Amino acid sequence: MRTFISPIGFNTTSVTRALLNHGIDGDDAVILVRPAKETDDNRGAEAVADVEQLLQELAPTISVRVKRIPHDAFETAVMRCSEIIQTASGSVVVSLSGGARDVLLPLTIATMAHERAVESTLGYSDIDGQVRTWAVPNITAMPSDGQRRTLAAVDGADSSVPVPELTTQRDVAKSTVTRHVNALERDGFVETRIEERSKYVSITLAGRLCLARTESV
Repeated sequence: MRTFISPIGFNTTSVTRALLNHGIDGDDAVILVRPAKETDDNRGAEAVADVEQLLQELAPTISVRVKRIPHDAFETAVMRCSEIIQTASGSVVVSLSGGARDVLLPLTIATMAHERAVESTLGYSDIDGQVRTWAVPNITAMPSDGQRRTLAAVDGADSSVPVPELTTQRDVAKSTVTRHVNALERDGFVETRIEERSKYVSITLAGRLCLARTESV
C-alpha cells in the first residue's frame, strides 16, 4: 500500500498526471492538501471532485482524503504537513507540484525534513508537462568533523574516487575512511559503487549542500 500526498489547487493536471505516471493501485490512498481558506471554495471543491471521479473510474477502492492547513500561520502549516507525512500509511509518495504556495512550501519543507520516510518525491513540470522523480536532499543530518573532511575530499575529486585513494588523501586508516563513507552514505551525502573489487565514492546534492552549510558556519 502507498499513500500519495499532493497539494491541489484549481487545476488538477499536476495531481492526476503525477498519480497516473507513477501508477496507483486499488489499495492505495490519496491525501489532497488544501489551504484552510481559499478565495473560491467552489473551484477548489470541483477540483477535488474531479480527482475523486478519475480515481473512482480507475479503482473504486482508492480512498481520497482532504487535509486543510492554515495559510496564515507558516510554522503551524509546516508542522501540520509533517504530521500528514508521519501518520501516512504504507509507503509515502509526495508530489511537490501545483496548489497554492501557502501549501506547497510548507509541504516541501516537511518532505525534506522527513526524506527518509518518503519513498518517492514527484515533480510535475509546467514547462513540458513531464512528471519527474526528484532526489530530495537530506538537510537535517550533520556529519562529524572527520566525516566532513572525508566528504570534502570526495568533493575535491573530479568524479568518483576509490576508497584507497581517499585513505591516502586523508592520511588516516582505511577502517576510519570506510566508517566515514558508510555513515555519509546512510545520510545520503555520498553514493558508492563497486568496480573491480574497489569501492568508488561520489558526492550527492545533499553532500554538496552539507559542505556549503558547514563552510558558511
